[in-house]
Amino acid sequence: MHELPLVFFTVFTQSAVGAFILLLIGGTLGQIDRQRMAVGLFSAMCLFGVGVLLGIFHVGQPLRALNMLLRVGHSPMSNEIVLSAVFATLGGLGALGLLLNRGAASLCKGLVWLAAAVGVVFIFAIPQIYQLPTVVTWRTSYTTVMMVLTPMIGGGILAGLFGLRLGLLVSVLAILVSFCLRPGYILTLMDADGVLTAAQSSWFTAQVVLLAVGIVGVVAWVRLKTNVAVLATTSLVVIAAELVGRIAFYNLWTLPM
Repeated sequence: MHELPLVFFTVFTQSAVGAFILLLIGGTLGQIDRQRMAVGLFSAMCLFGVGVLLGIFHVGQPLRALNMLLRVGHSPMSNEIVLSAVFATLGGLGALGLLLNRGAASLCKGLVWLAAAVGVVFIFAIPQIYQLPTVVTWRTSYTTVMMVLTPMIGGGILAGLFGLRLGLLVSVLAILVSFCLRPGYILTLMDADGVLTAAQSSWFTAQVVLLAVGIVGVVAWVRLKTNVAVLATTSLVVIAAELVGRIAFYNLWTLPM
């Protein structure tokens, strides 16, 4: 659990980007009104900002993060930093413009869609950092798949919270996909380091339980038309599930002797 800043950074930023993209798609398809979409986009950018701020604590001395920019194009971590900055700038300006209804609407729309494109690259850039030949429990295709599912799971539930039912559908489907992939993922981890993987069983189990509760919460909200507090609680549960799973992931860090 020594990598908590990265736990929050990765889950918050990935979920924020996922919600941002889904809200834009939903707005284009006419599944959410303009004002709700604008509020959701701005809220997603706020969550992204919180994630970035928490991630800075991992650097130790934040000013040293500037040194990482020297390796842009060569270092996955440097690429991640630049992409996060570009997404934050484009998405923040565009979302704020749409929220306040200030400036040229076409310019703001262009900014948010450009931010969405950068966000997609950002989503796939993060798991590249962990394809380390020295950490066998991380260097697997499951690392990429599970991290790509987080924007759908967390981002989908957050988009649903702002009124986009498509987001809820995406979140539930992504959770089910994660359930189907989990046996193969755990087996791969056991083959890599059985003792270390077994030590994370409680974290992985807790994640599965929380995600299952999330599905139940979404279904209950859709069928029973309960108030938004139920959906908000469900969103917190799903995000907590992703945080728990990410804790297990970072606990898998090991070096061969």
